[in-house]
Amino acid sequence: MSQATAYHSPARTESTTAQATTSAHPTVREAVLDREPSGPVLGPAHEDKTSNIIDGQSSTSRNLIHDLTLPPVPNLDIPPSPPGSPTPEANAKFTHFLSLKNQNVHFNEKLAGSASLKNPSLLKKLMNHAGIDEQAQYSSSLPPDIWDISNLPNWGYKEELLRAQKELNARPKGQRDTIEFVNSGSMSYNTDVALFLTYPVKPRDDVYGPYDSSYLHSTGPKAHTQSPAVTGTSVIAVKFNGGVAIAADNLASYGSLSRFTDVKRLRKFGDAAVVGFSGDVSDMQYIDRLLESMDIKENYSAHGNQLNAKNLHTYLSKVLYKRRSEFNPLWNHILVAGFDGDKKPFLSSADLLGTTFSAPHLATGFGAHLAVPILRRLFPEEHPIEEISKEDAVSALKECLKVLWYRDARSLDKYSLAVITQDGVEVHEDQQIEAQSWAFAEGIKGYGAQAV
Repeated sequence: MSQATAYHSPARTESTTAQATTSAHPTVREAVLDREPSGPVLGPAHEDKTSNIIDGQSSTSRNLIHDLTLPPVPNLDIPPSPPGSPTPEANAKFTHFLSLKNQNVHFNEKLAGSASLKNPSLLKKLMNHAGIDEQAQYSSSLPPDIWDISNLPNWGYKEELLRAQKELNARPKGQRDTIEFVNSGSMSYNTDVALFLTYPVKPRDDVYGPYDSSYLHSTGPKAHTQSPAVTGTSVIAVKFNGGVAIAADNLASYGSLSRFTDVKRLRKFGDAAVVGFSGDVSDMQYIDRLLESMDIKENYSAHGNQLNAKNLHTYLSKVLYKRRSEFNPLWNHILVAGFDGDKKPFLSSADLLGTTFSAPHLATGFGAHLAVPILRRLFPEEHPIEEISKEDAVSALKECLKVLWYRDARSLDKYSLAVITQDGVEVHEDQQIEAQSWAFAEGIKGYGAQAV
């Protein structure tokens, strides 16, 4: 059916189309002429005898009759939603998603890059969230006579496979008494005879101890260390009028070796909080995965409220205290900077024991001994926060980082700086300490060629 046919005027549709239709079949002509047209022509009545006759017509006749059922002006508007839909919760969630999309936040990319969602232990939680039961996970598009999940044997389920694997690994592994070396090559002697030799060798258990290969078959999680291995040093933060500034260098040390020089130890959470980490880097990555999972849940929530810095600090302090109570602590000392529920600047710390402390300026690691005295001199207790500007706070942090670079052997001259205000979070990475001067070292006793 052409577009021109669909937009006939009522008069033309009534005369031209009816004439062509009535000439095609007399019964249809009677059905059309017996009706009094009133407004747009709606076509022939759908009676049993008419429909039976139309079924036997040609495609041309059916198309002409179909024209009579079309309105003169088509309605291309989207039909209204059914009563009671959509729900207010769905409207709120879509509104929240659109606002995040306007902020260039795309959760498909965030979910694809989430390390926590790649954890296989989250499979059951994801299945419950998606409404997939235990049986449905084994479903297939194959017909039931080929794949029937109700008739699967016990060993066909992953739980039974895991149990059998654990039983196999739990069996005692015996030790061999001899190691046989078989040489199937030929060796030329005076008699020119090929020798095939087998050498039984007794292992020296008294020297090296028996070989235990059970570690190759372990299915449990790897617990390589319960103490810090790769660590980061100080984190420094200062409150100012309208926000908080926080900084940390980019070094991760393997013992006394400056092993990794591009480790960012400031973690942005939402638009109103930054977490700074010192201590073990692997435990920092674990906490970062917890924060990433929380961030995704918060952004998917329908209420649209975000955790503020005070809520985040409370959560992290409880996590640290729980791990300490299990005698498996997270070897970190963290600073949480941002705003509380009253939109006031917030700064507080939490250590591996779950102990918390709040102050206008804080530092971890060697910064607690070298940077805090400088900050107390620049911003004494009687100096109100309202009189500290953003520029003063950033300048003080840069000065402290320079002193730490001079004095702390586990620090670096490259650092990251974050400034949290009501307008959002500004993160400046890969900054360089400027105006370095080592002239003061000549005045230190015992430095260089000085004897006393």
